[in-house]
Parts: sequence; C-alpha cells; structure tokens
Amino acid sequence: VDMAEKTHHETTLSRSDAAEYLQSLGIDLSGETQSWVVPVGNKDVEVQPERELNVETTVDERSRLLGDDITEVTIQLRWNEHDRSAGGESA
Repeated sequence: VDMAEKTHHETTLSRSDAAEYLQSLGIDLSGETQSWVVPVGNKDVEVQPERELNVETTVDERSRLLGDDITEVTIQLRWNEHDRSAGGESA
C-alpha cells in the first residue's frame, strides 16, 4: 500500500534566523542517531534518512514585468525508505 503524507509550513524569517534554522537542521542531520527530527511550523516530523542522500540544489531567478523580482533556492534531500523492521539496517 502506497502512503503519502506532506507537512508544509511557510513563514518569514530574518537572514540570521533563517541561517540558524538551516544550521540546526544540518547539525541534527549529522547526529549519530538514525532518526532526524525536522521542525515544520508547530509540528516536529521524525524521519529516518539513509547514510547516503541524493542532494539536489536549484536556484530559480525570475524577473517580473510588474512587481519585485523573485529568487528561490530549493535544496532537496532524497533517500529510499527501507523496511528496517524486517532484517535491520543494511550496511
């Protein structure tokens, strides 16, 4: 059975607060535990990333005829979920 769940939150932060948020995500990701707790708004989402991740970085710069130009930086981390209860973690 396929299951999909998405948790989304959008807010405005100062550059220094945004940097602090990204740094805390990186520190938690590099920890020794298998799980990674990702704060999304007022919810904490626990995921279990593999030892190696696919990392995709995109910078999208859009010029608008009317209004401000928009720049968006997207960093995507992807991994395959394995059934860890049926035989443990693969090396």
